[in-house]
Amino acid sequence: MIKRNIILLFLGLFVQTSLSSQTVVEQSPVNWMTIEQADSLFDKNPKPMLIDVYTDWCGWCKYMMQTTFASKGIASYINQNFYPVRFNAETSDTVNYQGRVYVNNGKGKRPKHDFAAFILNGRFSFPTIVFSDRNRRFYPIPGYRDIKGIEPLLVYFAEDINVNAVYSDWERLYKFSYPDVYKEDILKIDSAYIPDTSGVVRWYGLKEASDLCLKYKKPLLIYFYTDWCQSCKIEEYIVFKNPVTADLMNNKFYCVKMNAASTDDEILFGDLFKGTGRGRPHNLTYALLKQSFKFPAFVFISPNKQKLNETHGFLLPHQLESVLNYFAGGEYAVKSFDEFLKTFKSKIKH
Repeated sequence: MIKRNIILLFLGLFVQTSLSSQTVVEQSPVNWMTIEQADSLFDKNPKPMLIDVYTDWCGWCKYMMQTTFASKGIASYINQNFYPVRFNAETSDTVNYQGRVYVNNGKGKRPKHDFAAFILNGRFSFPTIVFSDRNRRFYPIPGYRDIKGIEPLLVYFAEDINVNAVYSDWERLYKFSYPDVYKEDILKIDSAYIPDTSGVVRWYGLKEASDLCLKYKKPLLIYFYTDWCQSCKIEEYIVFKNPVTADLMNNKFYCVKMNAASTDDEILFGDLFKGTGRGRPHNLTYALLKQSFKFPAFVFISPNKQKLNETHGFLLPHQLESVLNYFAGGEYAVKSFDEFLKTFKSKIKH
């Protein structure tokens, strides 16, 4: 079992909470706030929002608060990576969001608030968790979610995986990365969608790889990761082990696996880059990624020491395959990546 430092699946710490409309539950380990508070904080520091949309009469809403949101591991991850909001879909309170006023007009039985209609796209189902990404796009996810069910969703939005991958693909790879936890779920997946992880990537030390890059004129690929990056783990345990991607990485590049916060000194093309200290980015991370510390990250360097490009964020196997082929074959020198994709044919089923 892979040790995880941010989500604690097996604690089962359920805290009983009493709910009241539009109020923060004091016993809850989640630091709930109003939508106005989250909106203001987002303007200063863009971070995904998690909006728990509920009603007073919804039994599953209460149960989710007493189980999933009561888990200290889940709550800690939410507090660190999201602006968490609780919103009663039937409140009579006026809501101000992004300069627009939303109200409950009070019409009909159990009238719904205009803001609830806005973020739910008019589809009222409770509970619904609505995620808002860093571009303020809303993604409503209806239904009760237990701890195992919410984990992949939290990582998906916290690490901006929604930018490159549809959720169904991400969720499937996530579950296969933790087979002991998701054993029953995996048994329900069609055998055609079981990821092939028979490939093995050969990793080099940075000095050795850069020396070989110069000697044999083959590009250098530096993969940056962090210990807290959950999508980095999926990249390593599933994506890199696809035989197609592993073959490309081994035959077309000298590959280096670099902890972005390493404390070790490293040498690249004869230049020394010192570790800075525990918890801080390595000087090589600063040099190659500048201030864009989004992981996983891939940096491609040519045999003439030219940084060709850097790619940030989780990539599915066929996406990584296309990027590797783009830089391995020299296509980057004559056409844009979008132009390259128009004629590229993947060997990976997707």
